[in-house]
Amino acid sequence: RIPLNFTIHGLWPDNEQYMLNDCYGRMYTTIELPGEQNKMNDRWPDLRYTKEFSLEKQKFWEYEYNKHGTCCQPRYNQQQYFNLTMKLRDKFDLLSALQNHGITPGSTTTVKKIGLAIATVTKEFPSLKCI
Repeated sequence: RIPLNFTIHGLWPDNEQYMLNDCYGRMYTTIELPGEQNKMNDRWPDLRYTKEFSLEKQKFWEYEYNKHGTCCQPRYNQQQYFNLTMKLRDKFDLLSALQNHGITPGSTTTVKKIGLAIATVTKEFPSLKCI
């Protein structure tokens, strides 16, 4: 599966000193409503598997929620955690920001220029890694 825009990998809470992982709390419960599944799949797809398999098994969402979402409890329950993450994803049009700065797929640029382009919409310089 190849997305046409940026997708979500995860939302990782921190306590201003370090990232929180594997917290105690209510674990992931399967998302049953097709409308909610499609909303998630549009923004937070599991790119390793087919859409059908991903919606049925929901392994990616389960992993991310159990590892990171549980650390947001009791402030955010599962639905609130996912809705917040999708809202943040929708808030920033990173693809347009990069294109507006001449950064397109296949072009060569620096991490600093990518970070500065992203900061024009997020107001923060992102943490970036090249893989």
